[in-house]
Amino acid sequence: MTKLKRHPIFMVMEREAERIKHNPAYRFLLFLGPMIGIFLLFFIFRQGVARDLPIAVVDQDNSNLSIKLRNALEASPDMAVVASPADIFQAREMLESAQVDAIVLLPSGLEKRVYNGVEAVVPAYINGTNVLKGGIIQRSVLKTVGTISAGIQLKKQMLDGKNETQAMARIMPVELRQHILFNPYGNYNYFLNSAMMNIILYLFAFLSSIYTFGNELKRGTGRDLLETSNSSVRLAIAGKMFPYTVIFTGFAMLINVLLYEFGGMPMNGSFFLILFGQLVTMITYQLLGVWLVALTFNLRLSLSIASAYSMMAITFSGLTFPFEGMPMVARVFAAAFPFTWWEKLFISQSLRGAPVGEALVYICYILIFQLLAFTGFKLYKRRLSEEKYWGKA
Repeated sequence: MTKLKRHPIFMVMEREAERIKHNPAYRFLLFLGPMIGIFLLFFIFRQGVARDLPIAVVDQDNSNLSIKLRNALEASPDMAVVASPADIFQAREMLESAQVDAIVLLPSGLEKRVYNGVEAVVPAYINGTNVLKGGIIQRSVLKTVGTISAGIQLKKQMLDGKNETQAMARIMPVELRQHILFNPYGNYNYFLNSAMMNIILYLFAFLSSIYTFGNELKRGTGRDLLETSNSSVRLAIAGKMFPYTVIFTGFAMLINVLLYEFGGMPMNGSFFLILFGQLVTMITYQLLGVWLVALTFNLRLSLSIASAYSMMAITFSGLTFPFEGMPMVARVFAAAFPFTWWEKLFISQSLRGAPVGEALVYICYILIFQLLAFTGFKLYKRRLSEEKYWGKA
């Protein structure tokens, strides 16, 4: 047992635990930072879908139909009628000052035109600066106005002697039956929060790896590390990474509990593959941290590059803009991020319940980045051994 405790890898682990214990920066990177980020994202997106987006309704008709339309807009869960300006100019001022996100104008003579069989137009002015909010409001207004319009046509057809089935066939001769698979509620928590929480995990794993391995060069303690590990850079890296891997594995489990137990996210595939994919991706980012420090031998530069690299991964993963809509150059560039393949793995297993073989392919892509990181081990050992690489900011 004594010999086991004196094994170089355990001595490196003990050395790293002491560094974590006495340095507040380590404690922030390992505990406080990930905790704040994960819980903040959880509470921000806990509702799942955007509700009660503020709109203004300008009613110039003041008829039974316009009141019915206004009430229907108010009843929509996506929108909240927060103002009824006297004219369109007042409503425009509210839109320009961001008090409302849209204006619905019910023009004078609306009811008269409808019941006379003349086409009536209901203008809607929507703020498109936020694509998400603009799309939700547009969809909700179209659905509300379309439902009211169909109801009026149904009554007209039935007054002409047709039964309800015949009337509906005249109003909607071709019916679209939608079957939204995998995320039928349009819940943003299911795809957005799952990605954001995990990118927080990988970001802190990446930064903490760079910080701890870069600090050995900055403070000139590289030879001490090699002596502790019996001159084995592999044991030195494994021993230093182990405490971080254990802690971040705990955060990975926390994320899964928040998503699946409290967030109600579906699990249509293998939870083991998702957890395994998290661990593989997390270790990949840790090893990339070693590789980046070995390449730049500059702690500050490595942290800056890692932050930019992690944030770009969100954009190019297809999370904020559809991967299929990107030009080919961007799609090729997207393959340069482990997070891209993790996101595909997560969606395939959690939401789609895809075959295991598909998930294993994504894991293999992630492992390629580990092979790249392994090439930096000898270079990192050289940086640790030679004083000319020490003391870099």
